[in-house]
Amino acid sequence: MISKRRIKNTFAALLGMAFILPPVQAGEWEVLFDGQDIASFRGYQMDTFPKDGWTIKDGTLRTIADGKVVDLITKKKYRNFELIFDWKVTPGANSGVMYRVDESKSSPWHTGPEYQILDDSKHNDGKNPLTSAGSLYALISAQNKTLKPVGNYNQSRIVLAGDSLEHWLNGDKVVACDIESYGVNTLVKGSKFSSHEDFMKKQTGHIVFQHHHDEVWFKNIKVRELPEQETLPDGKRVNTISKAQREAGWRNLFNGKNTNQWRGFKKETFPQKGWIIENDCIKHISKGGGGDIITKQKYGQFDFQWEWKVAPAANSGVKYFIMEERGGAIGHEYQVIDDSKHPDALRGPKWQTAAFYDVFPATNRVLKTVGSFNTSRVMVKNQQAEHWLNGVMVLNYALGSQRVLDAVATSKFKKVNRFGYRHQGHILLQDHSDEVHYRNLKIKRLGKGKKKKQP
Repeated sequence: MISKRRIKNTFAALLGMAFILPPVQAGEWEVLFDGQDIASFRGYQMDTFPKDGWTIKDGTLRTIADGKVVDLITKKKYRNFELIFDWKVTPGANSGVMYRVDESKSSPWHTGPEYQILDDSKHNDGKNPLTSAGSLYALISAQNKTLKPVGNYNQSRIVLAGDSLEHWLNGDKVVACDIESYGVNTLVKGSKFSSHEDFMKKQTGHIVFQHHHDEVWFKNIKVRELPEQETLPDGKRVNTISKAQREAGWRNLFNGKNTNQWRGFKKETFPQKGWIIENDCIKHISKGGGGDIITKQKYGQFDFQWEWKVAPAANSGVKYFIMEERGGAIGHEYQVIDDSKHPDALRGPKWQTAAFYDVFPATNRVLKTVGSFNTSRVMVKNQQAEHWLNGVMVLNYALGSQRVLDAVATSKFKKVNRFGYRHQGHILLQDHSDEVHYRNLKIKRLGKGKKKKQP
């Protein structure tokens, strides 16, 4: 049995994502550059503005390509913030925006993560998704991005609140992660940043606009500070919900003692065989039968988080938008599988862990060894769906979009009516005849919400 251990740190360590209290009103927008005023900036490790490396022309802040290579830094430090800016590059140009930068190091990138700015079509870095425009440079590639042709302005946005990081490009979220998660820490250890012990470890720091020898234009640079995000205290053991978490809207789908929140697919009760409670987990026994299990309630917009592990060569899945009237247990599936040994996973990325099964592959994945618990998340808000694995968003897609419909048309679901759209449905844990363990199954219903307007 799992002991009554206290989870260290916060629920972020447990689920790869932190539960946070509802946000307080954010601060007012602060204009960092209005087309003329540079009072908010100075050169990196300088007291003055580097006029021999940067210039103001036609209301834009731009690098001097053949000038002195000095990065531009905000005089002020920021911890939790939302930054927006417009940028364009010359053919083949490279730049970036770094944040939470500590000036004690010789280069900003020794401490600050980078939002990559690039001409993907001509610069060599554009050949690698990890170093292409919008990416968390050299760590996480930008997903489903729309990049405007060179010579046109792109709008970018960086949101950093506590450990939660987002990169946006032209209105789309292209990177999302928990910077303290297992996934991100593993990616850093395998990157060029591994030798820099302070990389991505500073809780506050400067925002830096990079000079990379090329000509780059910036305008409409604004920032606002976000309120401190209070991490909710975790329960004393797994499968628990604290009072603060409950007040924030989270509900427990498994308490470690009973399966009252679940029933068999097309059944009134929980299966009498195949599924058991063992070591604080809902466990499916290899070849135990019992069939799939579903939540008693239906969900349309939600944030669902859980932990899982599989036996060697095992296969399972978590499905959402399950509607029993369809006949079969058909829904959007987050693949749960042993990538190294199961035949389905060996078919290719669309059948591997965290994929939208048979429709879209997952990218930027960090998967733990078989027998270890992974943390997963599916979030559906408005028409956007996200798959997360160990603290990193590994897949996002717009429900009902042409991209989805085209992918569905070449999948096994091509004849399923309105497959690929958002529905109200059950969440399902799959019986695939293999041994699989689930725990810490928690869900939060999400409201309709309104699309956020940019200032």
